[in-house]
Amino acid sequence: MPPHGRNALLPLALSAAAVACAVAIGAPATASPAGAPEYREEGPSLLVCTEDAEEFAERNEAVNYNQRIVNERLYEQCMETGHRNLAEALGAVEAPGTRIRILPGDYTSDQTIVLDGIADLQIEGLGDGPEDIRLSARYEADAVIKARNTTGLYLKGFTVRQSRGAGLLLRYVEGVTVDGVSAIHNGGHGLHAADSSALRLSDCRARGNDGAGIAIEDSDAEVSGCEAAENLVGLRESGGGEVILETTRLHGNTTGLIVTDTSDGHRLEATGNSIYGNNADHYANLADGSCEAEPARRNWDEGGRCPAEAVPVGVGILVDNGNDTVFSDNHIWGQHTAAAMVWGAPGIDDTASHRNRFEENTLGFRDDGQLLRNRLDLWWDGKGEGNCFTEPAAEHTTPAVLPACGDPGPGRVLTEPVKAFKVWHCGSGPMDGGALPSGCDWFGAKFTERLEVQAAIAFAAALLFLSGAGWLGAARSPEPPPPMSMTFSAAATASGALLLVLAAWSGRSDHEALAIGLWGLGWILAGRSWSSTGLGAFGGFTALIGGIAVLDAIDRGLWTVPAIPVSPAWMWLVLLPPWLLLAFGAVFRRRVREPSRPPVQRTPATVPAHDRFDW
Repeated sequence: MPPHGRNALLPLALSAAAVACAVAIGAPATASPAGAPEYREEGPSLLVCTEDAEEFAERNEAVNYNQRIVNERLYEQCMETGHRNLAEALGAVEAPGTRIRILPGDYTSDQTIVLDGIADLQIEGLGDGPEDIRLSARYEADAVIKARNTTGLYLKGFTVRQSRGAGLLLRYVEGVTVDGVSAIHNGGHGLHAADSSALRLSDCRARGNDGAGIAIEDSDAEVSGCEAAENLVGLRESGGGEVILETTRLHGNTTGLIVTDTSDGHRLEATGNSIYGNNADHYANLADGSCEAEPARRNWDEGGRCPAEAVPVGVGILVDNGNDTVFSDNHIWGQHTAAAMVWGAPGIDDTASHRNRFEENTLGFRDDGQLLRNRLDLWWDGKGEGNCFTEPAAEHTTPAVLPACGDPGPGRVLTEPVKAFKVWHCGSGPMDGGALPSGCDWFGAKFTERLEVQAAIAFAAALLFLSGAGWLGAARSPEPPPPMSMTFSAAATASGALLLVLAAWSGRSDHEALAIGLWGLGWILAGRSWSSTGLGAFGGFTALIGGIAVLDAIDRGLWTVPAIPVSPAWMWLVLLPPWLLLAFGAVFRRRVREPSRPPVQRTPATVPAHDRFDW
């Protein structure tokens, strides 16, 4: 464009800018639906206050001095022109951009407070914190506040409590900020967002809820500076959407964080969070009748939750059929089961956890640097694509070796047998009649009650029996092995069987790998010996199984073998039944009797006369 053309357009551009600034100054500063709104101090305002002046004075006494003086003035104004509850104030909203300011006090409602289709609304408590303004449903309503089909919603500085379901339910909302809001003692989730976008939760609190403290379902959200404690689950995330979790504390729950049943387009990134001491076992309340009482009659302050689903006790992070998560630079300590667990559905299908990354987290150390170990740092079922774990500080993991981020890693459709059964039997989900599955360590099973110990004992006994049957078959062969040929084979096999039981008892996956390797070595030696006795097929088959067992030991304890679609344990497990048929054939086969030899006719010896000693 020539210079004179630009000069001609300059006044027009300045005029348009001036009009835009005037509009911006005159209108309330609301955010676009694409983003979470910011706090604003302008726009039409409504006041909410309690009729009980003594209660207001008592609550307001704890507020800082400057705000306390302001609140006293506003209370007088509210008594003249304000509203006595939030529902009444919502009915008086006439224009977008309205601010509803709630003065300190207790507000109860037997019905859910519904925000439907209201744009650019701001609801704020005028206290030092959310504990100064409490909105309660007294367990008469399914939610304290329910917002749906709204945009530009800003909620700040109050507590939602005592609902039968969620304390705060956000559904089909776009552009919402929840800042400094608490959810306490609700019968479902504390803060629940579903099918929403541009959601920001900051400095929120969720304590003592029967479900999750924070639940995010099919939503795009940012969570920062929040705290979830003493719930069944600290934070639960599912479905699609992108979630960022930062500087949040999850502690005192049954499970700290659960990512489950995610869909396409999902992503979660968790950085700089503290996840610790999530060991609360509330399942006894289901058995002793504590949860049969009405919610209003339960002793919520004693910490007894009434779980509606079974989630593992003592787990910091659980990825259950979850995809595309990144956990980095978090502090995770003091879990009685595991700092982090990753598993998928046990069948041969695509319902697995894929592309989950654990990198450079601080495991077993508090955020102040003191040592407080997790019982197990990492637990992975071995199924799925792209899962990786770059955790140099991890001490105890299962399996003992895990694929590092940056390596190709395996893409397996089936995990090893014991873990597959455990996930199927003990995995999270709705409880059948309130009963927990037996044999699960994360539901309280100990010592020989645990599935792993029972499976190890049964397999060790079977292994010794089968090895003995093999040697018996070899002994009945046409050319039995020499008496001392079984020494090293028997020692390796017996040592492997004993170590397998001890490894299951102690939970040491590295010892488990060594035990399977010893068994494999024992059978390789046995197969070689049996092949030399004329049992070529039986001996070769035995050595093959032993070799696969050694490969399984390497896969568990030294190097995750790529390009294998299933765990090597399935390979030797599938080969054991036909091996058993060969072993029984060797034991019970009829021995060929050798033909009897004719008697030897001996000729009497004749001694020369001069050699006789009869003189």
